[in-house]
Amino acid sequence: MNKIDLHLHTNYSDGIFSPKEVLELAAKNEYTIISITDHDTLDGYRAAQEINHKYDLKILPGVEVSSYYKNRDVHILAYDIAPDDQEFNELLEYIQKSRYIRAERIIENLEKLGISVDFERVKALAGKNVLIARPHIARAMVENGTCKSTQEAFDNYIGNESPAYVLKKTPTVDEIIESIHRAGGVAVLAHPHTLFNDSYIYDFVEMDLDGLEVFYAKYDEHTVDHYDEIAQKNNLIRTGGSDFHGMLNDFNYFGDRSAPHYVVEEIKYRAKRYKY
Repeated sequence: MNKIDLHLHTNYSDGIFSPKEVLELAAKNEYTIISITDHDTLDGYRAAQEINHKYDLKILPGVEVSSYYKNRDVHILAYDIAPDDQEFNELLEYIQKSRYIRAERIIENLEKLGISVDFERVKALAGKNVLIARPHIARAMVENGTCKSTQEAFDNYIGNESPAYVLKKTPTVDEIIESIHRAGGVAVLAHPHTLFNDSYIYDFVEMDLDGLEVFYAKYDEHTVDHYDEIAQKNNLIRTGGSDFHGMLNDFNYFGDRSAPHYVVEEIKYRAKRYKY
């Protein structure tokens, strides 16, 4: 039986493990099909492809793209895109720059709250790509003793609607979906529960959203059924994965769980309409 996980992060964005380590973990846990879906970069996917001959996994091109809607962060998973599409990569580069600027502003807001965070340390935690995400800031806040955990940092300081929060300057959802389609891929709403408003899903359907991340490994059966029903009623494809970043609790979801075998078939079938 094929084991599938289509939502994995590496240290090319805000994951802890390198692409090599993620592939090793996937192979060890007998996955056969995966997708490296780093935030706003395909570099982790490219690095994994270069060494995949050692593991013989099927790696579906993927990336988790930042966007916004009604002043809320929205993450769109792009699958089966052409990795070398120039326009799409330029879009990712634009978002990467906005991440850097956002991080500077968050740290400025923390300073106003009397909390000092070393920006150089944050950049070091972000790795060679310096693709800064809020978890990097949270980890720096744990290191300097401001917080006992990254969750505390999010809950009290840098999470959505928290005192130091800053919305990323990114393209809108409809612009992201259109860009994904032009790159030959499908656009899937990641972890839809984080929007706290299912009505947004129907708005995105009107923007030609292709799918929902129904089989999110952290969902209980009731939540899976809920989003599965919405997907099927709106002719949306379904995907699934663990959203693995390498944190300790992530190992509860990456290892013994798998998305259904048909999710890749649904992606490939849907993507045909955008291939030229």
